[in-house]
Amino acid sequence: MASVRRSLREFIGLPLAVVAAFLGLFALTYLVDDLLWDQRGPAPLPWLAHLLGDTAAIASLLSTVASGMITVTSITFSLLLIAVQQTASTLSTQVYDQFIQRRSNKFSFGFFVGLSVFVLLTLGSASPDHKPILGALLSLLMTGAALCMVVILIYSTIDQMRPHSVITAIHDHTIKARAADRDMIAGTRRALRSGLSWSQTVRTDAYGVVCDVDVPAIERSTADFDIDVEIIARVGTNVAFRDPLYRLHAARPLAADGQASLIAAISAAIAIEPRRTIARDAGFGIEQLYSIAWTTASTSKQNPQPAILVCHGLRDIIARWSWADPIPERATARVVYADQAVDDAILALAAIGVVASESMQNTLAAEVWRTLATLLDDVPAERVPALTDTVRRLLSTLGDHVLTRDLEEALSRCRHSLDGRGEPQAAGEIRAAVEALATSIGALNARGTRVPTPA
Repeated sequence: MASVRRSLREFIGLPLAVVAAFLGLFALTYLVDDLLWDQRGPAPLPWLAHLLGDTAAIASLLSTVASGMITVTSITFSLLLIAVQQTASTLSTQVYDQFIQRRSNKFSFGFFVGLSVFVLLTLGSASPDHKPILGALLSLLMTGAALCMVVILIYSTIDQMRPHSVITAIHDHTIKARAADRDMIAGTRRALRSGLSWSQTVRTDAYGVVCDVDVPAIERSTADFDIDVEIIARVGTNVAFRDPLYRLHAARPLAADGQASLIAAISAAIAIEPRRTIARDAGFGIEQLYSIAWTTASTSKQNPQPAILVCHGLRDIIARWSWADPIPERATARVVYADQAVDDAILALAAIGVVASESMQNTLAAEVWRTLATLLDDVPAERVPALTDTVRRLLSTLGDHVLTRDLEEALSRCRHSLDGRGEPQAAGEIRAAVEALATSIGALNARGTRVPTPA
């Protein structure tokens, strides 16, 4: 049942609604045709009755239209799915998610299927006792619109499969997911209260991914208890049997009967589904961006351009979440939830720096360091330690690169940014790394490392 609800929510719901609308349109045209043409006296629209008044001609026309629509629909959808599959093999399997989540694609699929059903039903209703003249007219008009839509759908699909479009769509979905999570996170605290000496870890018996945490429901269930509920498995966390889900904290142990009912109520407020969804899981969008960057920039594809675009998207996300979109906490909340979305995005940026070293993509490496420098220039002070730690960890990857002018300028800019944020030690480490790498200029070195091995 959960898979049915998920499929309806992700893709099938809108196409089914469009098909249902076509069924309703058929019922309406059937009644109107009965009222207009199946009565005695002169026809209300003589020109239309003259044009489509022959039942045999209508049946022949609709038969041709129905077979043509089914053929066009099957061929078009097959070609589009092949295009999506090719892009998914190049970028990431997440392309499938982006394709089916677009409302325009859902509507197009539902329109073609619904129109085919409408034409077939109209064809089946044609008989000596019933002339579907209005239904035939609408079939012709909507078939013409569908043929025009084929061109639009083909272009739209091709445009959606461009790396820039895929990455931008994931970026936008990630921002929307963060907005959806905002209310949930704002209703929690970041740290436990003091004086809570008793604690108990509650483990799950399910397998899947945490997709939602109903904070108001947890607050209602804990109204009669002086406890804190620390969420261990955040939204997006994969859990298996006996994995820790949350932890109860109180000043003294809880009674056995009250504890059992409390655990049941809190566990019911944490939704676990078979797989992640980007609708309320911003971390899933970060993972998708990182996956595209790794797939395209590594030695398997050797294409740094999509990864550079991912760096641009991560830079916007980190800056937006760090500065433009701070999420407050509610001091009286009973639920403790660690908001680590920005840290996850910074870790994704660090992973791109690692893959740039694995494939020796100097342009991508320069973009990573440029991104770090841009962020260090402007992020709030509480984000500087995480970015500084990332800088220090990525220094070891420089030994695989040639000190191009672009990379040297990015490293110099990062060093100045660290100096400006009061991190002279990290800035000095960058200076030492650049000086060591500069010794390779004009010298022949092994491909694996540009920094000479210490004696």
